[in-house]
Amino acid sequence: MPSQEHPPGLNPVGKDDGVAVVFPAHSRPQCVEDEVESLLATLAEAGLEHRIVIVGQPGGVPGALDVLASRYPDRVLTVPHEGEPDAARAERAGVLAALERTDMRRLVLVGPGDRINAADLPVLLRVQREERADAVVGTPERARSRTRRATVLTWAAWDRLLPRGQARGGACSYRLLDRWLLEEWGHGGPARPTSLASARGDVRIVELPLSRRGRPPAPRAVSRSRAGLGLGARRPAWRAPRDPVLALVTAASAVLSVLACLYHLDLGSVLAYNDSGSHLLIARRVIDSPTPGLAQLGGVWPPLPHLLALPVVWHDALFYSGLAGSLVSMVSYVVTVRYAYLIAAGTAGAERARRRTAGVTAAGLLALNPNVLYLQSTPMTELLLFACIAAAVHHLARWCRSGRHTQLAIASAATLLATLTRYEGWVLAVAMTAVVGYVSFRRWRDLARLEAHLIFFGAAAFAGIAGWVAWSWLIFDDWLYWHSGEYANPALWVSPDDPNIGAPVVAWSTYAHAMAHALGLLTPLAGAAGALVYAWRRRLRAEAVAPYTLLIFVPFFVLALYLGQRPLHVPEVHGSFYNVRFALVMVLGAAVFAGYLVSLAPLRARWARAALACGMVATVVAVPGTATLAEPMSWHAGRDERAVARAVAWWRQHYDGTPVLMENHGNEIVAFESRIPLGRIVYEGSFRLWERALRDPAGKGIGWIYARTAPGREDRTWRTLRDRPSLTHDFTLVYRDAVQHIYRRRV
Repeated sequence: MPSQEHPPGLNPVGKDDGVAVVFPAHSRPQCVEDEVESLLATLAEAGLEHRIVIVGQPGGVPGALDVLASRYPDRVLTVPHEGEPDAARAERAGVLAALERTDMRRLVLVGPGDRINAADLPVLLRVQREERADAVVGTPERARSRTRRATVLTWAAWDRLLPRGQARGGACSYRLLDRWLLEEWGHGGPARPTSLASARGDVRIVELPLSRRGRPPAPRAVSRSRAGLGLGARRPAWRAPRDPVLALVTAASAVLSVLACLYHLDLGSVLAYNDSGSHLLIARRVIDSPTPGLAQLGGVWPPLPHLLALPVVWHDALFYSGLAGSLVSMVSYVVTVRYAYLIAAGTAGAERARRRTAGVTAAGLLALNPNVLYLQSTPMTELLLFACIAAAVHHLARWCRSGRHTQLAIASAATLLATLTRYEGWVLAVAMTAVVGYVSFRRWRDLARLEAHLIFFGAAAFAGIAGWVAWSWLIFDDWLYWHSGEYANPALWVSPDDPNIGAPVVAWSTYAHAMAHALGLLTPLAGAAGALVYAWRRRLRAEAVAPYTLLIFVPFFVLALYLGQRPLHVPEVHGSFYNVRFALVMVLGAAVFAGYLVSLAPLRARWARAALACGMVATVVAVPGTATLAEPMSWHAGRDERAVARAVAWWRQHYDGTPVLMENHGNEIVAFESRIPLGRIVYEGSFRLWERALRDPAGKGIGWIYARTAPGREDRTWRTLRDRPSLTHDFTLVYRDAVQHIYRRRV
């Protein structure tokens, strides 16, 4: 019996870098035993973690399979299979077993009818490392005739890299593939056969001639695309999607997005949040202001949502309807739903039915949530954040499974975008970095690689944070202006009497109630149960840790409430809603883990799994109303807000086009709803014009002055000018109520 100890001087690699060899059993027991013994000895001598997966026909060599499985219980897996061992179904069954029952990073597939030469495996593995190939095809000497070589170089031969029932012949005897080729493209590999004809152009395939007469010839790279082999371009992805269920989910989410936006336009709630108008004002002032330019982005809110709205914000109809910002949220909604499907499918393993059940459940729970549908119809920034988070986590998960730097780069770029969208993205960046460090160290046990991966990921992921801090210093001469500046200090929004401050139990209770209002009760409970089951089954395996980053926002917000850094009110604790949308960030994590939980149901019939997924999705009706909409609508029903609406309506009728002096902070709804051209409003962001106009409004050509005079809420304009004789000397009070004064310059 071959020893399982590694020879001196060889450092065994982790399971994540190991290899699983999949081959069909032959009819003669002695052949099977000899091949397995040789493989085990060779792989053990090379210091490689390994598993041998044998697909056997119950009526063929059951004795040999039983002996091997009992002799090497930790190294040999047997897969019973009805039918011929050389059939494509046998190969698919073997690959599925390798994906589900092992965590080996590389799989070697042996062609039907081919014998195994154990000495070839270390050569294939070495070439794959040296060439940094995604797939290596070994062609033995008997396949090197001119005719056979021509066959190998056709796409049909390369098409056999993945298990495909239509393939025939044995031109490619050995196929070494990275695990991600089977998991990602095939959405379960053998359960849904997929060819490399549908691959994107970032696949490196290497042919390795295997000579029996000495040193093997040098490997040669093969064209990465079908067109490069002279067989024409493949069909567009929209005509032949790799996953038709995902395509259907994406199309359905786009339809839902449009319908929800039309509904809220008709309801008049697209701009219900004052922050919606503020985001649009910031974007418009970059191109339409007394002092236009990028400095108008300010230093309170990260700039990405405003930059994305720039291409359309100049259009008055899109600007004043709110659609200039809603379009960004709507696209983000579709992207988020699509990635929710992919993340959940990735947690469910290799079986196609389970992946689709998890994906559809997660996508449905997110897409049909009424709070998500409302916020995606507004210029608010939550949906853009969700899209960045979902993209970052999905591509991080793919990197954890495949080790491909392309996926890590995409995850880093998505994290960068998240940090430039909302400050929750900064928390995501820290969590993602921790995962990158953990996976790198556990997989390679090499400090140099750990450092390289952290630098590779962090250079882009944290560039947005560094840039925003530098921006604060450049524009406001304060590195921390984004946190403690004049309009960013938490003390402006958080009352010192807030019951969350210094009370961890109350802070947790507040956030839990907010999640119940934003997500409903069943979705977070199913998500919590799914997360616990996922942690119990997958633990901290390197390929499984990425989805945990979706849970980081619960402790972050609870801590923020405890420290008084964020205001969040719920009726159960405070008697009213305020910023309940902060809890909606957990909808992605809850949906993904709920989808994973549903996918584990021991149901075999497709209709049964589909019915279970639909039943879980139907629980979104348990969401108690649209809390994110009830909050701003309640605010607008207040006495002061109704007074502001009347003043704005009056001003729109009497405005004559002359410059206006008005502080923007706290008066955003006036600036937006009055429809006064922003280039005619001098406000605190108008660089030096603001201070000069405050000192001498008439002398600087100001024609109108708007001042908020409500006791306890007076703006800077009123505090500065109310005691000056020049105010009543140069201007006439033309509108007055308990909330505001409007002055017009005397003619």
